[in-house]
Amino acid sequence: MDAGLVVVSAVLGVFLAVPLVLAWVSTNPRRWARVEGVLGREPGGEAPRWVWWLGSGLSGVYTVMGAGLFLGGENRLLGAMWVLQGLTWGLLVGYQYRIYRRRRAAETSAQTQVEGRAEPGRPGTGG
Repeated sequence: MDAGLVVVSAVLGVFLAVPLVLAWVSTNPRRWARVEGVLGREPGGEAPRWVWWLGSGLSGVYTVMGAGLFLGGENRLLGAMWVLQGLTWGLLVGYQYRIYRRRRAAETSAQTQVEGRAEPGRPGTGG
């Protein structure tokens, strides 16, 4: 590796990654607001739809490529590792998607219950 590339990577890491990590670890809400602006989202917020497709696609690619290597007989150890990696990706994406769906269903259920209640001093919606 070229020494210049190492120096540039180190400088970028120091000036970009370290402040983000320190602000992330900090409990100061103002710093959190700055980090949210840089990241462009709220920490712990909802993942975009493409994240599920990317994880599923990586899982499938790793599993198929690993099975091809394993069954081809060229490099069985590497093939087995790729299949294991693909299955791990699949389990992680599936588990996260399941959590996402449960949270979404709970939010929808809670919102429906709140909308169905009558406000004090007003008649109910059922009537």
